[in-house]
Amino acid sequence: MIKIFKKFSLIFLLSTLFALHGKIVFYDGTYVIGKVTKVDEASVYIIPVGLDTAEGVLVGNIDSLNMENGMVPVLNSAVKYFYQAGNFIPNNDDWMAEQTQQNYREHIDLNEEYQTKYKPKKPWKYYNFSLLGGVPLFVANSLKEVDTQKMAKMGANIGLNLQFPYFPIGPIDVSAGIRFMTYSFEANHLGALKALSIGGFSNFDLNPVLFFLPENLHFVIEAGLNYNLATDLDQNFETYNIDTPLGITDLSGQKYAGPGLILGTSLDYWLQNLPIAFKLFMNGNVVPQTPPFTSTYTFFGNVGLSMVIVMKRSTNNNPR
Repeated sequence: MIKIFKKFSLIFLLSTLFALHGKIVFYDGTYVIGKVTKVDEASVYIIPVGLDTAEGVLVGNIDSLNMENGMVPVLNSAVKYFYQAGNFIPNNDDWMAEQTQQNYREHIDLNEEYQTKYKPKKPWKYYNFSLLGGVPLFVANSLKEVDTQKMAKMGANIGLNLQFPYFPIGPIDVSAGIRFMTYSFEANHLGALKALSIGGFSNFDLNPVLFFLPENLHFVIEAGLNYNLATDLDQNFETYNIDTPLGITDLSGQKYAGPGLILGTSLDYWLQNLPIAFKLFMNGNVVPQTPPFTSTYTFFGNVGLSMVIVMKRSTNNNPR
């Protein structure tokens, strides 16, 4: 019995010896003043004025703990310093925050993995560029020989597209792009022309409406404006019987340039395992006539095939 009494006396003596006066302030504005004997993760132990034994106060109920030496071990229910045996120890144990951050990172990684493996971004949601080749099949009467009514000699169309990702507008998906395309024609009443068409276009993908089509098969309507410039123009009167107004005997100073229009459709097939697509297209192209009638327009229609390269970054060897 005497040993037990001595033990409790020693504990009380030590707790009193290493105690500092402090003030616990609660969220309702009330407070307790006494000797603080210990501060741990969960509680503040204090001997209130007028009492002989320490009581534990939960940290979650404490607005602040202010010590007589100016220390604030607890603020807004957060333990800033531990206190025991007269020593203040900074609370640098941030394992909970690190665990939370780790779980957050793991959650993000899992989302990315799911997005990559199980619900990948569709290839038409990326930027892409394509090479096109077309052949004119039909023309306006102004591009037919006057005497035989046969189609003028039409050169193949070669071009390059740079296209933005599709994004939804109402019930359809829309993508804008830039196109460079060559064309040429030669007829006795027109002369010989080689030209470059530079312009912008918009593709209207009807796949969201035509939901019965396979996911990788898209029916697209195309419309755009362009500007046409001659890269080579030959209107020599000795070679061609140019149809000109009376009094014009020389076209050497004439320039070929002017705006144009393109309208068409395409059937696009996007490969599933490769960043490639193929477009089977048919377009109608409105372009200026040759001098001296560049203020009027002519027309030719072409069909062709385009190979699309999807600018999707590979993640096999470089995940970022």
